[in-house]
Amino acid sequence: MEKFNIQEYLDSGVIEMYVLDQLSDAEREEVEKLAAQYPEIREEIAEVEEAMGTYHTLEGLTPPDHILSNIMAATAPGEVATAPITVTTLPKRTLSILWPMAAAVVGLALAAWMYIGKQSVQQELATLKKTTEDLRSNQQALGNKLQAAQKALDELDDVCCAEKLTVNAADQPIAAVYWDKKVRLAHLKLLKLANPGKNKQYQLWAFVKGKPVSVGVVDWEALQKGLITFEFQNKPEAFAISLEPYGGSLSPTDVKGASGKVVNQG
Repeated sequence: MEKFNIQEYLDSGVIEMYVLDQLSDAEREEVEKLAAQYPEIREEIAEVEEAMGTYHTLEGLTPPDHILSNIMAATAPGEVATAPITVTTLPKRTLSILWPMAAAVVGLALAAWMYIGKQSVQQELATLKKTTEDLRSNQQALGNKLQAAQKALDELDDVCCAEKLTVNAADQPIAAVYWDKKVRLAHLKLLKLANPGKNKQYQLWAFVKGKPVSVGVVDWEALQKGLITFEFQNKPEAFAISLEPYGGSLSPTDVKGASGKVVNQG
């Protein structure tokens, strides 16, 4: 008859399964019979039960913030402690269970640290990308404004010899008209005029022999880019701007402002 190998039985994991209540009734009965026969098995059961009790006690504790650094220091090879440490000797079965738990804690902590770091980097990259896009958009808008300003300056150079008339509303300048009598052109420049909306348009008028004559309706979008020019063959005495239904009116209905008298009518 083959001799019963106690050590091999202890290393098989049956005792742990017994303590964890993972055996069938027949298997539990067999373990209990062997424990009654062999003191080594009884001692092993007691050690495993003690280890499990230690684990549950540890599981209910909230680890301090420095748990990761302590675990890493404890597991680092060749590390020498520089401060007195109180060591509690645990049963060998406790250690065999707790070391895998410690490794798992270290792994989870490192994974969490890497995940948080990755999320932080991605958030910073997204913020940087948005900032770059905003700067690029602002740069483009400034570029458009500079082009419009340059165009307006160029146009003003062309009408440098024209007479400038300021259109005022309640003593506040809202527009300027540059009248060039040589080529019979009126150049209009925006100063302070609000957007008329979709269903309205500003209309430029010239007074001829005391009566308003339409010079033309104002293209608001074109006006934002600089001067807009109207051809006018009559001799204007003054200019005025009114707000009219889209497409203009035969006579001004809502006058916003008027200029002084034209000196050089032509």
